[in-house]
Amino acid sequence: MVKQFDWKNTEDPRDVVHLAVQAVAEGHIVAVPGDCSYLLVGSGMHESAVDKLAEIAGQDKNQHGLTLMLRSSSELLDYFPDVSSSIRRFASKVWPGPITIDLADSQPNSLLRCMKPDVVSKLMRPNKKLRTSQPYHPVFQQMGRLLAGPLVAAPATTQNGKLARTVESISSDLHAIAIHDGETCEIGLPTLVEFEKNVASITREGIVTADYLKSLSRITILFVCTGNTCRSPMAGALMNKKIQERFADLFPGEQVPIVAFSAGVSAYGGDPASPGAVHAIQKYGTNLDSHSSSQLSQEMVEQADLILTMGSRHKHAIVSQWPTIANKVHMISPTGSEITDPFGGPFDAYERCASQLDEYTNHWIEQLKLGDLILWNDPQDKKGEQ
Repeated sequence: MVKQFDWKNTEDPRDVVHLAVQAVAEGHIVAVPGDCSYLLVGSGMHESAVDKLAEIAGQDKNQHGLTLMLRSSSELLDYFPDVSSSIRRFASKVWPGPITIDLADSQPNSLLRCMKPDVVSKLMRPNKKLRTSQPYHPVFQQMGRLLAGPLVAAPATTQNGKLARTVESISSDLHAIAIHDGETCEIGLPTLVEFEKNVASITREGIVTADYLKSLSRITILFVCTGNTCRSPMAGALMNKKIQERFADLFPGEQVPIVAFSAGVSAYGGDPASPGAVHAIQKYGTNLDSHSSSQLSQEMVEQADLILTMGSRHKHAIVSQWPTIANKVHMISPTGSEITDPFGGPFDAYERCASQLDEYTNHWIEQLKLGDLILWNDPQDKKGEQ
């Protein structure tokens, strides 16, 4: 029998969350809303809870199996200490959300070693990897902050074995408490991604498409100046040309998974590049014909993997507004020198600026290595309820 607790329609939602936390800490199973179905969550430190979840999930680990639930992408390092920076970057962009990531357990100093071997073996998939995920729902997020140790989950199912998308549809054979919000989980399936080093394969394309995941996995470089009509557009155009020259042969017939773009801290938006910038950049075999200025936004700074500013004032403005991303903000000059704004000056001022930017983008292109990239196998046609 499933005992239901409405998380939304209660005097204090924290009481419901604390009830769920206590149940999991004591070794019980709790049903909570997930991204695509309800999830049954238990503590990885309680072997009896994991045994129960494994029994519910069934013998076919390809169909359902167990998932190691993470609280954030940074927690990947605790369980997979050798995971590459490219996979961590990918996880930080797709989580929380309906994407699972399968990774190999290969490190003796993994936090998995704190779990009983039988528990780890039940988590292991037929591909010898462990499935990881971070659901978006705030109930799970709050539970994760309050619970110590690893969390393990299996999909909740209906009486006839389908995924349970409402709390009422969870099989009555389950003896557990269920936290719900009165809503139906999103129709669809999580997208499954498997990694072999930095090579990714989509083993099931769910509600998040392969094309969207590929776009998120790109390395994005953001150049920032003031009005986004002179310095940063020239830097972006130079970098994109060098990216193609350096990496295009490695991706025949495909887009290189690195892209540069630009924005301004005080841009009006929609302005073309200044005539001086258009003139100066032509010498380098590229152009700004289609450039339209953009105001710097939170979405831009969050999605960028590297932010390069023309001056210290721009760097300070970004870090002051978004302090959590300070580690990826740098001045474009490796020595920290300022790039003088040529706006309103003669053409030779723009030419000097372009020459500086050409030199500095050479420095940054050298920092990009093939090992920093996620390479994709062709998606397999594995849509359907697994």
